[in-house]
Amino acid sequence: MFTIKNIQVSSANRPDDYVIHDHELTEAVNMSIWLQKPLLLTGAPGTGKTQLAFKVAQELGKAPALNGFAPFLSTPFVFNTKTTSAASDLFYYYDAVGHFQKRNIINTAAQENKGTVEEITPHSFIQLNALGEAIIQSFGKDAILGNEDLQALSRLNGFNKSIQNKPASSVVLIDEIDKAPRDFPNDLLNEIEHYEFKIQELNKQIAKDKSQKPFPAIVVIMTSNFEKNLPDAFLRRCLFYHIPSPGKESLYKIVSSRMAPYLKELYAENALTDEELAKKMKGFDKAVDQFYILKDRFKDKKPATSELLEWIKVLELNNFFTGDVDFTNLPEDKKTILRYSIPILAKTKDDMEMIRKEL
Repeated sequence: MFTIKNIQVSSANRPDDYVIHDHELTEAVNMSIWLQKPLLLTGAPGTGKTQLAFKVAQELGKAPALNGFAPFLSTPFVFNTKTTSAASDLFYYYDAVGHFQKRNIINTAAQENKGTVEEITPHSFIQLNALGEAIIQSFGKDAILGNEDLQALSRLNGFNKSIQNKPASSVVLIDEIDKAPRDFPNDLLNEIEHYEFKIQELNKQIAKDKSQKPFPAIVVIMTSNFEKNLPDAFLRRCLFYHIPSPGKESLYKIVSSRMAPYLKELYAENALTDEELAKKMKGFDKAVDQFYILKDRFKDKKPATSELLEWIKVLELNNFFTGDVDFTNLPEDKKTILRYSIPILAKTKDDMEMIRKEL
């Protein structure tokens, strides 16, 4: 049975190695920050939409103060949209079942001991989610604790872990928003424009303080695979950018940027020489050329950049790129490695059989 090495290195999805190969995308991000309007990204799966938010947060976290903005956190707050998501889920989650059970346990114990029934408030059963965390972080922990109207928020589950002491700007990633029910984006119109929300269980309205200096910015990046259309009223409140699949020259740069640090960590104990590293990179370029040939032949789902990177990593782990690589004239051992790597690229039976015939 074919065995693959179980190796994962820290550079696998590191924001440092993410390449923004599109100048217009850079400008779209800049306008989103400057205008303080959400940026909606569409594009095929695997084109880097999600990873872009991590790259933007990292770059903003390293940057000096921008236009009077408060310093940025270096990692984004993330909300992974589900088919059952409601608008309130973007701000917080209330564990109603846990609250009910705890209250029953306490009440039952009090009745058995003929003691006073203790009030169990909802606070410890409420967990802030991405946009709620960003709005609370715009105040900072110290300001929350010093504000009589807000200090009860410090009792929320996870507050001390997720919120830093001082006000901070942040990036919020709302991933795959098109998965949510159609009412989800419509229900966010006011909240996402004014950055305010209400915790119904506490009857508490929380709005971002726009008078603070320096100004704690919130940069919202939303991704969509365009599985369904989003409401017009929602789209009007966003900046929009479609990330196209990168061309071959862009793929060379992406592969080089991602694989160079990967190789250095993978072979940390037996560091590659500059000559060996350059030879590997030439082999990777040939893999990009072959990927382009195969991609055009797929009938159904075409593989994306993320699958290309995974494919090259698997081939490298199995010593595919030792010696000269010629995809038109491979020895049997390399053909075997290539056959076993097919499931990374092919996602249907027809495409898998097509590649196997060619090999």
